[in-house]
Amino acid sequence: MRRYFVTMSLSTLLLLAACGKESEDNGQQNTTQADTQTNTNYVTPNADLLTRLVTAPVVPMDWYTKLKVAGSIELDEKRVARVGSTVSGRVTEIKLLRGDHVVKGDVLALIHSPALAEAQLTYLKSLSLYELAKKSAARAQLLYKEGVIAAAEQQRRESELFQSEAEWQAAFDRMHILGMTDEDIRSLQRNKKIQSVIALRAPIDGVVIDRKVSQGQVLEPADLAYTIADLSQVWIVGEVPERYSADMVRNKVVKVTIPALDSEIRKTQLIYVADTVTPQTRTLRVRAVLDNQDGRLKPDMLATLQIDGSVQHKLVIPMSAVIREENQDKVFVKRADNQFELVNVQLGEEEDDLRPVEAGLNEGDIVVTEGSFYLNADRLMKQQGT
Repeated sequence: MRRYFVTMSLSTLLLLAACGKESEDNGQQNTTQADTQTNTNYVTPNADLLTRLVTAPVVPMDWYTKLKVAGSIELDEKRVARVGSTVSGRVTEIKLLRGDHVVKGDVLALIHSPALAEAQLTYLKSLSLYELAKKSAARAQLLYKEGVIAAAEQQRRESELFQSEAEWQAAFDRMHILGMTDEDIRSLQRNKKIQSVIALRAPIDGVVIDRKVSQGQVLEPADLAYTIADLSQVWIVGEVPERYSADMVRNKVVKVTIPALDSEIRKTQLIYVADTVTPQTRTLRVRAVLDNQDGRLKPDMLATLQIDGSVQHKLVIPMSAVIREENQDKVFVKRADNQFELVNVQLGEEEDDLRPVEAGLNEGDIVVTEGSFYLNADRLMKQQGT
């Protein structure tokens, strides 16, 4: 009877120990499942949602750092003409105003100049003396051949011809300097009529972008009257911090964003990189050319220049994988066959629908690249118990 009781007690103890171990194992398993279920960043989608997800591994690639600098639209200095008067005089008539389109040779204003009248009179006198000297020299040549005059006389008249021709040529050149055209000079020679009014003409095709004169104003040769610009091509100019100067070379591709044109983006290339740094701002001036045949780009418009910097080997994910939540970039990482975790990531600037990974992911991690929105919606619904 005593042996039976001992045997029964031993069996009971073993049974209780086994039950205790099973309860402990079940408790650990339940705790692991509970941790996963209580973690609101985990989601286990149903079979239908799984078919809508596309995943891909995180892989590295060559990534160019993108430098963005503020810039502005400027006039192409090779296509700008600043027009002034070549003589002192009073403005008698204004022909063209600011904003008017001009063709080379168009009259901008008329100027009355006593100095021009005096120069024309000097020209007519020198022309008359030159023609008289030519006739005298020709006659002396004939008389010398016939032995009527001595060689010294013939040489004197040749010298007078040479001198009068030089004076006439100097007066002719002065006419050009004072702004008279060849046609104006020929007309003066034909009509022998002094014209004291000179036309201020456009030297290039373009647009009048500035006018500094008014009717009745006295102009001097040093005064600026008009500024004309050909706006069919303009410059985009930016200031690059000096620490990026090693990456700035000519012909580098530049993306220009113009906020005033609905953030329109245009591509061009650097045509100029300054050889010196601006001491006050510690920046390097760069310049590119933009076509402006449509006239939409206006001088002094603000713009942003995006220039490729140095190349780096970085992990990259597509924009479609990124979820923006609580002011934080996040992506879904696959943890098991049908389980995904929403993790925080630090990403760089977007370029061509890709973003470089700064932190939060490792090479080879499997992320959801398509369907992230639906997966996150499913996570939120389960979190709310719906």
